[in-house]
Amino acid sequence: MSGFLKVQGLTAGYGKVPVLHGINFEVAQGEILGVLGHNGMGKTTLLKSLMGIVPATSGQIVFDGEDLTGLRSSARARFGVGYVPQGRGIFPNLSVLDNLRMGVAAHELDEMDAVESVLNNFPRLERLLERDGGALSGGEQQLLALARCLISDPDLILLDEPTEGIQPSIIDEIIELLQTLNQRTGITIVLVEQSLDFITALSDRVLLIQKGAITGEISGSEASNPALIEEFTGFGGSGGMAQPLSAPISAGVPGQSKSESASQSAAAQAPTETPTHAAAPAASLTERMSYMTVQRPTLSQMKDVVAELGMSMSDARVQEFLDVMQGTLDAYDVVDALPDYLPPVLYPRTSGYRPTPEENPMNAWYVKTEIRGAPRGPLQGRTVALKDNVCLAGVPMMNGASTLKGYTPDLDATVATRLLDAGATIAGKAHCEYFCLSGGSHTNATGPVHNPHKHGHSAGGSSSGSGALVGAGEVDMAIGGDQGGSIRMPASFCGCYGMKPTHGLVPYSGIMPIENTIDHTGPMTQNVMDNALMLEVIAGADGLDPRQYDVKTDRYTAAVGRGVSGLRIGVIKEGYEQPGAEADVNDKVRAAAETLRGLGATVDEISVPWHLHGVAIWTPIALEGLTQQMMLGNGMGTGWEGLYTTSLLEHHSNWRTRADELSDTLKISMLIGQYHLKHTRGRYYAKAQNLSRQLRDEFNKVFASYDLLLTPTTAMKAPPIPPSDSSLELWCQRAFEMITNTAPFDVTGHPAMSVPCGMSDGLPVGLQIIGRRYDESTIYRAASAFEQAGDWRNM
Repeated sequence: MSGFLKVQGLTAGYGKVPVLHGINFEVAQGEILGVLGHNGMGKTTLLKSLMGIVPATSGQIVFDGEDLTGLRSSARARFGVGYVPQGRGIFPNLSVLDNLRMGVAAHELDEMDAVESVLNNFPRLERLLERDGGALSGGEQQLLALARCLISDPDLILLDEPTEGIQPSIIDEIIELLQTLNQRTGITIVLVEQSLDFITALSDRVLLIQKGAITGEISGSEASNPALIEEFTGFGGSGGMAQPLSAPISAGVPGQSKSESASQSAAAQAPTETPTHAAAPAASLTERMSYMTVQRPTLSQMKDVVAELGMSMSDARVQEFLDVMQGTLDAYDVVDALPDYLPPVLYPRTSGYRPTPEENPMNAWYVKTEIRGAPRGPLQGRTVALKDNVCLAGVPMMNGASTLKGYTPDLDATVATRLLDAGATIAGKAHCEYFCLSGGSHTNATGPVHNPHKHGHSAGGSSSGSGALVGAGEVDMAIGGDQGGSIRMPASFCGCYGMKPTHGLVPYSGIMPIENTIDHTGPMTQNVMDNALMLEVIAGADGLDPRQYDVKTDRYTAAVGRGVSGLRIGVIKEGYEQPGAEADVNDKVRAAAETLRGLGATVDEISVPWHLHGVAIWTPIALEGLTQQMMLGNGMGTGWEGLYTTSLLEHHSNWRTRADELSDTLKISMLIGQYHLKHTRGRYYAKAQNLSRQLRDEFNKVFASYDLLLTPTTAMKAPPIPPSDSSLELWCQRAFEMITNTAPFDVTGHPAMSVPCGMSDGLPVGLQIIGRRYDESTIYRAASAFEQAGDWRNM
């Protein structure tokens, strides 16, 4: 083979963490080379290294006889290398025509001649020339990105997952276009993909990449045989993982996988690099490109803003405001040019893999990996699963949602770092419900999570995978999240110990929020001691979370084994009077209270009438709050100081183009929330926040006389998972029917723990123990005393 492109010994990575490990290959002139690999295997990093966006740490890249290894991306573009990034990299606020003109700028071509020429190959774009790039469909944006790359007539183009999010008709159009150009002009193409059908339809050869290394090659007629490649690699048409890969290599991190091009500026943290091939050789163009990184509003856009704000202005007046605001907008260029200020990623890791159905019978895992923490620490030897709304750098995260699939965080949540610092091994990401909006386990975009004790029954939500994995004994402990009961409900259904700590005790930094005032995260474990130990590790202020305003920590493990003698416990009568309450559940919880009485506690039945108002007060806070912060505010919202996960914000904001994919439980929550935000102007959210203080005070009055309060965690045992074709009424009922005893304490912020207290009909029953704010230790006293009284499975 005559090597038009020669890559020898190429290594590259991010900071101190390597991603590519000695890549070697050659590409002949006019050849189409495909590189096939799963998420996180280094495909995008390979193309970024070839383009000069990610610098090589060793090795050589030779193109058409020229050594490109030390050259910047703009110089490589002038040598005839074009690049179409994943996520397309177009300017959304520029028109299609101006996007095309940007592709001409650095190549000393006549603009109109170049545009006219490229439109001959992209007739679909001709009618769209005046439309903003951001208003195009995903397929049209991909065609625009290709056209902008090809307008400068490159000799080699690098394509990063061009089929991602594209409708089949345009995929076929892209295949036909690239084949025609290759045959007519002899252009050389290197493309990376997960789509087996696309890569085999186009490629003369296919290289297989795993964990940053080329592991095989299929050429000739075999390269166009999808069945043969699938048999050899385990790839399916969807690109899913069919089998675990070989032993992990220390690799991986921010920017390595599917999301890296969709959030390039945040992941690369390098404003001097521009991911388009048309970067400028001259200072004037460099300044222009820098200027375009924060696009100025057009007259049309500003007129839309004026109308959205309920104002009326003439075009001349709008233009006058535009002229005056230019100096203020310069500040955005300064902010854009500065690297983001994010916590460092401290521990090496691989991005992991999607387990097979045989390895994942409950569908509890999203990604399995193995990230080893410090060599010593209190959690040495413990395995941990993270709920999949917890950021783990370099490991894919979807938070149960199809619209977030493909996102890979660029930072570790505080709880993840603290677990690793304590010596834990993170075993992977546990599935959760679609953006955490379900107390059942049937809304995850990949399918339901099954109860470890009875397949086909709910594992509870939204921390469904965490509860199932701990309840099944697959991991020692897990991180859950709780806004309406989402730690305690799966703990109740799956038979494990789940603590929702006092609001703010455990930092929520680096975890996808729902609503700041009800966001909680905490431990789920197989026993009480591990729960107390895990809370000791993760509790305490981190300086990054606005939820943490008066944090008080304790040595929780010291409370385990102290017994309940002298404790006064109130059993809340209203906790047994919830809709759907099952008699066997109430009986098991009453029996647990009697066990605590027998162990030396004083136990009284009491009435707290305001407990029955708890869910009603929670409802406007949760529904209007999640609509405003998690959805319209792109997960972060505004108005608070701390750690904003900007890459997550950017990726999540794309939900608006795919809103029909949102789960029905999220849709009904948003419909109610948006209606009230618009038509009652947030009045009921505000009033509910006021009433939450009264609800807290009502419980605090009771805590003046009692150390702990008891209720059933859930009024019922785990119900059957609703069928996929069930009515909307049943679908939503199975998502929210179990929150009645848990949601009130998300509003008040009191700590509450679910403790397994018996089995009935083959399913666990949960006892909820509630304590004073920051008095988790007293809860652990009662929980451990009950645990030591006998095996709950036989109660």
